[in-house]
Amino acid sequence: MTELAESLVERGHRVTALAGRGRYNGGERFQSREVHLGIHIERAWTTSFGKRNSLGRITDYLSFYVGAWWKLLRLPGHDIVMALTTPPLIGLIALMISRLRGMHMVSLVQDVYPDVAVALGSLNPRSPMTRLLDMLSRATLRRSDRIIVLGECMRERIVAKGVDPVRIDVIHNWADGSKINPIETETNPFVEENDLKGKFVVLFSGNLGRVNDFSTVLEAARVIQDHDSSDAIGTKPYVLFLFIGEGTEAVNIRRFIDQYKLENVRMLPYQPKELLPFTLAAANVALVTLREGLAGLSVPSKTYAILAAGRPILFIGDKESDIARIIKENACGAVVSSGDSKRLAQLIKGWASDKTNLAQLNRAARTTFEKHFDRPRAAAAYVDAFTKCMEPSHAMNSTIAKLEETSL
Repeated sequence: MTELAESLVERGHRVTALAGRGRYNGGERFQSREVHLGIHIERAWTTSFGKRNSLGRITDYLSFYVGAWWKLLRLPGHDIVMALTTPPLIGLIALMISRLRGMHMVSLVQDVYPDVAVALGSLNPRSPMTRLLDMLSRATLRRSDRIIVLGECMRERIVAKGVDPVRIDVIHNWADGSKINPIETETNPFVEENDLKGKFVVLFSGNLGRVNDFSTVLEAARVIQDHDSSDAIGTKPYVLFLFIGEGTEAVNIRRFIDQYKLENVRMLPYQPKELLPFTLAAANVALVTLREGLAGLSVPSKTYAILAAGRPILFIGDKESDIARIIKENACGAVVSSGDSKRLAQLIKGWASDKTNLAQLNRAARTTFEKHFDRPRAAAAYVDAFTKCMEPSHAMNSTIAKLEETSL
C-alpha cells in the first residue's frame, strides 16, 4: 500500500493514508500525523498489542474501528475512499461514511471474510455470528462502486456472493522490480553472513501464520534428512530449509524441528526491509504455501517479490488457486498438493542436482514478473479502476487509502 500511494502521488493524485498508530507486531507507536513523499498520513488512536494473542489482536481491531470512524468523519473530503478487508468489515465503516459524505467507495479484497475464518476453523459456518458477518460483508461488496481482487480465483469467489462481475477489477499484487533484482550468490552479503554458501537453500520468507501449510514442508525436510544425510559432506548440495519470519505457527515449527532433530532446517527472525532483495536472492528456490480450502480466499503476496528476485516457486496448496495458475501458465516453478511431502522432497532434490534446469526456471521467474507483476503496471491498473469508479461524474484527482499496517 505504501508503494501504491507513492505511485499515485507521482502521477499527480492527492492521497491520504488512514492508519492505526500501533505497529503490525505491537509495541512502538507512531505519531498521529506525518507526510511521507507527498502522502498525507493520518493515524487514528488505537491500542498496540500486536499479534501475540487473539485477545490483543481483537482489541487492536475494535479500537481501530472507532478511531477510523472518527477520523473519516473529520478528514477533508476525497473523491474515493478505498478500504482493505483487514481488519474484517472495516469496509462497512468506510462505506457508511463515504455515502454520508458523497464520496465513492472502492473495496480492495486482500482476504475474503468471514470465509477465511471459517476455512481455518475459527468460526462455525452455521453460527448466527458467522451468518451476520457474511451478510454484512456481502452488503459492503454489493454496494461498493468498484471491487478490486487479487486474481481470477478470488474473482470467482466474490461473484458467487452475488456481486455484479462488471464492477470487479482483477489486479494482482506486485513488487518493485527496480529494487528487487536477481543477485548472484557470490555477490550476496546475506549468504556470507549466514553461512549459506555451498548449500541449496529452500526459503520460506514472511508471516508464519495459520493460512500456511508447514506440515508438508517439514515432512519433506525430514524425508530429505533421513535419506540424504550424506549431502552435507558428499558431492551433492546440502539442502537447507530456511524460515525467515515470525508468527503463530513458529512454535509448532520449532517443536517439529526438536522432535525429529532436524539439522537441515533453520529459523531466523524478520530481517530489515532493506535486506529483502538479498534474503530472497539467498534462496535457490522459494516456498509459497496455502492451506487447503483457502484458494480464492487469500493470495500470498510474497509470490511477486520472489518472482522479481528471479527465483522459482514451489507452491504447496490447491492446484486451482491463483498462485498455482500463475506457475502453470508461466512455467516458473512447480505445484505440489498439500500432504504430498514425498513429491516435494523429490522436486527439491531434482532441482538441487540439475543446475541447467534451475537456471531456466530462474529466467522464467523474472520474465514472468516483468511481463505481469511489476509496480508501474499495477499502479496503472489501479488508476484505471479508480477512473471507472468516477465515471461518469468527473475524473479522479484524489484517493484516500485505508491501511491496517502503519509503517510507511
